Formats: sequence, C-alpha cells, structure tokens
Amino acid sequence: MGKKLSKRLQAIADLVPAGAFLADVGSDHAYLPISLIESGKISYAQAIDNKMGPFLRMKANVAEARLESHIVLSRSDGISDIRPDVNCIVLAGIGGLLACDLLEAHPEKLPSVSHIIVDPHRDLRSVRARVSALGYEIEDEKMVREDKIYYSIIRFKKCAVPPRYSDEQLNFGPILIQRMEPIFLDFIEEQRKKVNALLNGPALPKERRAYVLRVYRSCSKLLKQGGRL
Repeated sequence: MGKKLSKRLQAIADLVPAGAFLADVGSDHAYLPISLIESGKISYAQAIDNKMGPFLRMKANVAEARLESHIVLSRSDGISDIRPDVNCIVLAGIGGLLACDLLEAHPEKLPSVSHIIVDPHRDLRSVRARVSALGYEIEDEKMVREDKIYYSIIRFKKCAVPPRYSDEQLNFGPILIQRMEPIFLDFIEEQRKKVNALLNGPALPKERRAYVLRVYRSCSKLLKQGGRL
C-alpha cells in the first residue's frame, strides 16, 4: 500500500472523478496517482514532473507499488506532453498562478480534458477567473487547513458557456459560499482581520482602497450569513 495521503492530497483525491485518466502535474512522489489506483477509484494515470529529483522519486515509488503498467511517468514541463486519453488534470502544490500559466501555454491539450483540479492558497480570484476563461465552470470546492495554511481545492468542469461569476464568487468560491462550512467561516474571519489591518494601516491608493473595502464588506456579509457576526 502507498503512503497515507496528507489532508490536502486526500481532499484532492476525493474530487478526482471515478474512472478518470488522471494527469498529475508536479506529481513529485506520485503519492496521489498511486493512492487513487490502489483504492480502485481510477485505473490509469500519468505522473508528470520537470525536475530529475522528483522524477526519480516517482519512478521508485511507482516501481515499489508495482504499478508501472498503470502509471505513465513523464519528465516534462506542465501539460505539454499529456497523453491524448487524459481527461482530468490535477495541478497541485505548484502555486495557483503557475498552474494557470501552464494551462494557458497549451490550450490545444484541453479539448479532451473534462476536469481540472487546482489547490491554490492565494491568488484565488485570478485562478477562478483564468481557468473559467478556458471554457470551464466551478463544479465543486473543498477547503482544508494544513500547516496553518488554508487551501481551496477547486474542481472545474468543461462547459459550453462559462458562467459569469460575481466579485464575491471569484474571491471566495461559489460552492464554498453556498455550503458555509465552519472551516470556510474560519477562513473568512481570518481574511476579514487581514483586510481590516490594511484599511487601518498606511494610506492605500484610491482604487486599491476601494477594492479592499469591498472585500471587507463581503467578508462581513458572509460572516453574518454564517452566524459569526
């Protein structure tokens, strides 16, 4: 059996559709595809990393799990070499903006990709907007806290016409807002404190202050809806 997944990786695994052919970009140890195949949720995967050290770790772990016939190993950059039968891409642990850059660099690889999963802990607004602009909608979201960091795990699904999300939905996530789970409200409380400190700190440029004030008001609104204010 493979290594027990961290809380963050398990949340990602939970969002991978059953039966998907997964491409795990930045796979490092290949823990995610190994776990998903050993659990029977998926049968095949491609583990991708562009650095020799992680590639060799992937190779050793896949061999130890005896899954060479189920996991294709690739030392390549982003999604440039994903197999044509891949229909789900995970870009985890590499930063939200880099994940978007890698997707946007090769749009020709996306027609057969029905789902994209990312796990940003910052730049959430930009990630939601940029992946949606590639022809996807937000289908599901989970939030986890690991090593004192809140991660938003977002699953996008290919759609004919991407929705037009509100500022609040881009900032905080339409599904997370809908569910109002305690961990999400904890995150909103922390964000409200941070933006309040910005508003009470050194003078901000006019446009920046207006944006931060909108975020503060959104946080207050969400906390009221969640019974925290």
